[in-house]
Amino acid sequence: MRIALIYLGRRGGGTIYSLEIAKALARKVEILAAISRQAWNLEAWYETGIRLIEVPTYNSALEFIPSTLNFRKHFALRRKIQRFKPDVLYYPMLHLWTPLINDLLPSVPKVVTIHDPVLHQGECNPVVALIQRKAIRQATRVIILSHAFVDIIQRRGVPREHIDVIPHGEFSYYSGPSSPQKGHHPPTLLFFGRISKYKGIEILLKVFPIIKEQVPQARLLIVGSGDLSPYKKQLENLEDVTIINRWVKDEEVATYFCQADVLVAPYTDASQSGVIPIAYAFRVPVITTRVGGLPEQVEEGKTGLLVPPGDAIQLARACVQLLTDPNEAARLGQAGYEKAMQEWSWERVADQVLESLKKACGLGSEKEATR
Repeated sequence: MRIALIYLGRRGGGTIYSLEIAKALARKVEILAAISRQAWNLEAWYETGIRLIEVPTYNSALEFIPSTLNFRKHFALRRKIQRFKPDVLYYPMLHLWTPLINDLLPSVPKVVTIHDPVLHQGECNPVVALIQRKAIRQATRVIILSHAFVDIIQRRGVPREHIDVIPHGEFSYYSGPSSPQKGHHPPTLLFFGRISKYKGIEILLKVFPIIKEQVPQARLLIVGSGDLSPYKKQLENLEDVTIINRWVKDEEVATYFCQADVLVAPYTDASQSGVIPIAYAFRVPVITTRVGGLPEQVEEGKTGLLVPPGDAIQLARACVQLLTDPNEAARLGQAGYEKAMQEWSWERVADQVLESLKKACGLGSEKEATR
């Protein structure tokens, strides 16, 4: 089986997700990967030995329109993919160019992974929504990462039998032998990832003084890029809050998770979270909300704690519970690690993705798929 994997993102969790699934698939079938020349981890792609096509995309919003209208570039990509003669196109994550590429290759079956079937609060871009809907209509099969969104994809015209639910893979990529060891530090809550309205950071800042009343030595570590100005007044009145407000390089991730006792993800809406698998890789338990697909990633009382979205009292109570009971936090963290390594291994995820790809192009047997 020959798979043309297309991922044109430049940075973010999608770059790691796509790289890891590509490596796992390449151990099973023949892969051609079309990757953005601007991808921050391009070197890591070359280290895999996978056959690559570098696609010049864009570095900023100002470059987007002229780059998109450079049809010579798109036709060149089509020719290279056609020479490979793929059985199927596979998109581990959508890009604004996905429908355009699909239109240029109408006869090839297509499988798209939709990470956010419902766009997040504060991020409802009509262009992105339109692109997503068109890509779904073009797809032979659709992969989503949570059962919670099956009905939504069905309402967009995809039959249930053409929808595959495959969980997010583990991110032990971040916790290798060179990771710093956990040392002595104050009881620490970690908020990690891009700052956005739906992430619920306002609630976390609201409850932190309550947590401090019961755990005076508690510290809050906020790490991620994004606009913190809406929370300026809240932050001015807080003590023991450390802020790293910038894009965090891959090699820095371990530094912050090794300081954390608990990852807090108080999202007001969510599809799933790529941060939760990172926490599990470091054996850090998770406190998050019962929204979207998060309860499928965090098992209540087993790998973490779940609270209602926007409930400051319950969130504070859960944080205090784990900060004051390190043995319980360690138990949950270990269970999270085991869940990620067993249920979300890239080998297991790749097997499920491969099955979806086989169905898309009508290859039903193991022999046919590995030809």
